[in-house]
Amino acid sequence: MTDSPVWLVTGASKGIGLEVVKAALASGARVAATTRSPEKLSAELRDPNLLALAVDLTDEHDVRRAVAQVQTEFGHIDVLVNNAGYSLLGAVEEVSLADVRANFDINVFGVLTMTRAVLPGMRDRGSGRILNLASISASVTGPAQGIYSATKAAVLMLTEALDAEIAPLGLHATAICPGGVRTDFLDASSMRRPEVTIPGYDGVARTLAALDRLNHSQGGDPARLAGALVQISALPDPPSRIYLGTDALHAILHKSDEVRADAERYADVSRSITS
Repeated sequence: MTDSPVWLVTGASKGIGLEVVKAALASGARVAATTRSPEKLSAELRDPNLLALAVDLTDEHDVRRAVAQVQTEFGHIDVLVNNAGYSLLGAVEEVSLADVRANFDINVFGVLTMTRAVLPGMRDRGSGRILNLASISASVTGPAQGIYSATKAAVLMLTEALDAEIAPLGLHATAICPGGVRTDFLDASSMRRPEVTIPGYDGVARTLAALDRLNHSQGGDPARLAGALVQISALPDPPSRIYLGTDALHAILHKSDEVRADAERYADVSRSITS
């Protein structure tokens, strides 16, 4: 198995991350997986090609230590899946700055730190794939989703720029933008909300109530999403972004039509600043 692909997957305790680990192992890959409970993950999957690691994604030194451990154990890293993240939902005015910074620390800076730690090895080998979990919320947002969408929009733009930078080196980066997926992502264990709400934000309250009703009824199958990531990792010329799920595809096409309509409607204003 020493010539089999090596995957590094963050946020592998549950949900999409866990399914990606399973799918990668089933494809014949060796997998390093970051999790809060490495012993539990190892006992659950019982696969000799799994290396479970506890990593603090907010600590650059710990991330680099973990990457070095994976390279020592498996020799190199072929595919990085930056999956770790969580949602912070509530009105922009309601969420505390401390909570916002914490959300960006994991959703954005965790992605950036892990990516920067893995890139030197990929550059040296002239091959590698980076799959960053963004979201349809990176492109289409609404009440209660401002902060979470901002983190995922950052991941999306970071990934597209990165892909343009590393493509001449033989590497590729893809922003994965799923719609709703049936995980515990909307449970209290995976989501944060403001401690204090502000009266009058009725649209925010309606959105949160709708998400509560949607929880565990989303259309996306996490195992199928994981299978799609395995497929994308093998594409010879992968896209810099891809929307997964019928809902995500519908939403981005509708949003694209809206943006184009506004661009055409206000084209005279847009042109007016050009001398």
